[in-house]
Amino acid sequence: MIAVLLLAVPLPSAASGFDTLPASSQTIYVEQQFALFSQNWIEKIDRNFHSRIGNVEFVNNGAGYVGRYMQVDRDSVAWSVKQTSIGPGNFIGILEYTEWTYESVADTQTAAALGPFVPVHGRKVTEIFQYHANRWLE
Repeated sequence: MIAVLLLAVPLPSAASGFDTLPASSQTIYVEQQFALFSQNWIEKIDRNFHSRIGNVEFVNNGAGYVGRYMQVDRDSVAWSVKQTSIGPGNFIGILEYTEWTYESVADTQTAAALGPFVPVHGRKVTEIFQYHANRWLE
């Protein structure tokens, strides 16, 4: 998981600046920043799903109720940083993850809310982010 990776790698001080960093140190710094950016981005995605844990959507399907929510599979998250050309700040970040839709089916809405919720549909997502002016752009 990204959170585990972040705990193992200390972040450089914000005062270090790129002008004085060798290229390899700059790359490490940019990668560390993308790891943090990626973790925050995944959390933002989960918060912005219309139906999510804590805000399950219920639909009457005629035979009962379906409870449904979406969530990013944290174990599927992978990221990498690539330098696009020689020079400071020329990086792209690639973030890959799977979004899952979970459902629970029962006779009543209350019973559907209790679960169990099972994954019924997964969607693999790849996003590319640009590094510009010493930060990752959303």
